[in-house]
Amino acid sequence: MPDQGTIDRRRFLALLSLASVAPRPAEALELADVNGLITENRHDGVRILSPGGEFVGARGAYYGPPVPFAQLPAHLVNALVASEDRRFYEHWGLDPRAMARAVWSTITGRTQGGSTLTQQTIKEIYLREHSPIIRKLLEEPVLAPILELNLSKEEILYVYLNRVFFGGSAYGIEAAARVYFNKYARSLTILESAMMVGLLPAPNRFNPHRNLQRSRDRGIRVIEQMVEAGTLSRSAADRAKEQKVTVVPSRSAWGGFYPRSVGIGWFARWAENEASANSAPAQRSGTRIITTTLDLRIQAAAERHLEAALRQHAAAKQIEEGAVVVMRHDGAVLALVGGRDYRRREWDHVTQARRQPGSIAKLFVYLAALREGGTPATRVSDAALMLGGRAIRNFDDRYLGEITLAAALEKSSNTAAVRLALQNTRETKELIKALNIAEGTEGEAGDLALGSYEARLVDLTAAFASVANRGRMVVPYSVQRVQDPAGAELLTRVLPARSEIRQVIEPEHAEAMRQMLAGVVQRGTGKAADPGFWAAGKTGTTTANRDAWFIGFTERYVAGVWLGNSDSRSMHGVSGGGLPAQIWRAVMVDAHRSA
Repeated sequence: MPDQGTIDRRRFLALLSLASVAPRPAEALELADVNGLITENRHDGVRILSPGGEFVGARGAYYGPPVPFAQLPAHLVNALVASEDRRFYEHWGLDPRAMARAVWSTITGRTQGGSTLTQQTIKEIYLREHSPIIRKLLEEPVLAPILELNLSKEEILYVYLNRVFFGGSAYGIEAAARVYFNKYARSLTILESAMMVGLLPAPNRFNPHRNLQRSRDRGIRVIEQMVEAGTLSRSAADRAKEQKVTVVPSRSAWGGFYPRSVGIGWFARWAENEASANSAPAQRSGTRIITTTLDLRIQAAAERHLEAALRQHAAAKQIEEGAVVVMRHDGAVLALVGGRDYRRREWDHVTQARRQPGSIAKLFVYLAALREGGTPATRVSDAALMLGGRAIRNFDDRYLGEITLAAALEKSSNTAAVRLALQNTRETKELIKALNIAEGTEGEAGDLALGSYEARLVDLTAAFASVANRGRMVVPYSVQRVQDPAGAELLTRVLPARSEIRQVIEPEHAEAMRQMLAGVVQRGTGKAADPGFWAAGKTGTTTANRDAWFIGFTERYVAGVWLGNSDSRSMHGVSGGGLPAQIWRAVMVDAHRSA
C-alpha cells in the first residue's frame, strides 16, 4: 500500500501534466471508465454474428469479448509483468531509466523497449498515430500518471490485455487464445500464456502459425523471465517447459478470422460491404457488430458438397472454380460460397463475377411469352432455325417440331427460345431490367434467348426467388442489424409489409412458371436435381462448356450453383444438368433435413 507522500506526489504530477497536455486525452482519463477504455478508439473492423448471436467471423481487427481481471490466469499476468514491465507494481506510470533508454534509441534510429505497461496502454488507446519522439518525450510521460491516478494496477492490466495486438488480426487475449489455441483465455496453460506474451514485441515473427518452434522458444524465454522475477518457481518452470502445445490450424484469411470455416469469409465480406453501404461514413469506425442472416447449417452443407464435387471431378473435368448461394424466398441470404478456396482467392463468383448465364436466361424469355398472353400449353416451333446467317442448334441436335411452351422449357430448346425472343424482344429486355439482372442489355433475340450477356449468380438466383414467391421483387440481403462498439444500434432492417413489396411478375404468370420449372426437374434437363420432394429449376450451359449452372427453388429455399474457370477456359463435358444439378440436389436435401 503506497503511503500518503506517494499519493501526493502522483497528484502533483497529474496536476502538472494537465497544464501541458492536449485536453481531450487528459479529460478522458480523469473520467476513465475501464469498460469504456476497452472499446474506445478501437481499430476498424467488424464482428459477424449469426441470427442467434453466435460469433462466426471477424474482418479487420478481431476483438474477443473482454475477460474480467479475476478470470485472467495469474500466470498470464505474471508472464506479462516479468517480460514487459518488471517494476510495474512499484512505479507510478513511468520508469525513468527505461524511458531514457527508449528515447535515446528512438533518436538514434534503433528499436528499444522501455515504455511501462501504463504507457503502452495510453499509446494503444490514444497515441497510435502520433510521432514516436513526441509521444515518448511529452505525451506518455504526461498521461501515464493521470491513468495511474484514476485506475488501479489491476484495471490497467485489464484494459491492456483486452486491447493489445497479438498478431493474426487478434486484439486482446480472448481473441488471441481463440485464434491460436481455440480455447478461452481463462484456460491457457503457463507455456501458452508465455507464448502469448512472447508475441507482443514482434507478433509476426513469433506467430505460432508461421513458426511454432520459434514461438515456443520465445515462450520458454518468458518463463525464464518469470523465474528471474520470482513469480514462478524453478520446478514449476521446468514442468511448464514440457507442456504440450496444440496450435489449431489457421482460420485467418484476407484480413479476417473465421473460427468455423474460412469459407465463411466470402459471406462476411459481402455482409461488411452491405453494412457500410447502408451507414454514414462516421458510423464505420471502430469495431462494429453485424448480426446477419447466415444459417450455419446450410452454409456448412454448401461448402461440403461443393468441395466434395470439385475434389472428385476438378482434374478430370478441368474445373477450377465453383460457387453456391442459398436464400429464402424474400432474399435473405442463408449461405454463400464464392469459390473453391478463400485462402487462395478472395474473388467472389457469387456477388462479383459476371458470367454468361446460357440457358438460365430462358427464364426471362418464357416469362415475357406468358406476359404477352401465352400459357404453358401454347405451342411453339422447335424446328431447325437460321438467324443472321448462322444456325441455331439445340444442345442434343434433336428437333421436335411443334411443342408446348412447357415441353420446350423442359427440353431447353434453343430454337424455340429464340423464336419466342424474336416475338417478345422488348418485353424480355424489360423483364431483365426490372429484375436487376443486367444493366442496359442491348443484345438481339439470339443473345437474350441463349444468355450471351453477363450476369451475377446472386442476381439470377434472386430472379428465381421472385418466381418462387409468386412475383414479388427480391433484393438479396445479409444484414439484419448493425451496432457500434458500445452496442448502440446503427442499422436495423425493417422488412416491408407484403403489400408494400413491388409486384414485378404478375402472380398468375409466376405460378405458371413455377409449374413449368417443376417440369424441368421432374421430366426435363434438370432431373439430376430432383431432391425427392417438390422442386423447380433450370439448367444452363454456355458455349464450349465454359459455364455450367443450375438455379432452382423449393417451397422453402432458392439456390444457385455455378461451375467454371476464372479465365473462361472450357470444362470437359460439364453441363448444367450434370454436376451443378447434383450439387444443388445435395445442398437442398441437407437444407431441408430437420429444417
